[in-house]
Amino acid sequence: MPMMALALLISCGSPANPTSGATGIATPAPTFAATVTPSAAPASTAAATGDELNVVASMVYPACTPANCAGDAMFTTCDAASSGPDVFAACPLTARLVAQLKSEVDGVASAPDPLGGGQDPEWTTQSVTTTPSPTGGIAHVVLGFGAGTTEKYDLVVIVQGSRLLVDDIFCTGTDPMSDDVYAAGWVARSVCTAH
Repeated sequence: MPMMALALLISCGSPANPTSGATGIATPAPTFAATVTPSAAPASTAAATGDELNVVASMVYPACTPANCAGDAMFTTCDAASSGPDVFAACPLTARLVAQLKSEVDGVASAPDPLGGGQDPEWTTQSVTTTPSPTGGIAHVVLGFGAGTTEKYDLVVIVQGSRLLVDDIFCTGTDPMSDDVYAAGWVARSVCTAH
């Protein structure tokens, strides 16, 4: 009987399942990438801010997670580790841009990532500068991977509904009117290191 009392005394002071917590609600695992969807100020009051454009760029080229990067990589594309018809679902892109990117890689075996970086887009550094405008703006993104090798992209961001979305991409230093993602052969030019 004394052992039974001791067992009851110990069990009364201890939670029944110490790993799940008293409420029974599981604690979510931490996330590694930004999940905030940027929204623009009402079109009649103000243009997008530099900070909002920076968030959009960081969503297109987010921080790596253990599931989508290896080695020393710190940044990748928003479609990394994605496939199928919704490959760009995690990306803040207009429907027009999604359709264009899909058309560039449709039927191409082992196509490079149309958002840049070639076959396995991973970078160790990222910097973003912005040029806001009344209709959205441009996010100038520089992605690096060792020994001074960089890729430079300009993301044309527009206000669509209440969201800021990327509507065009071109290599920094090229003519956006003739050398953007909508000009034929974008995938061949999508690694923007020569500019």
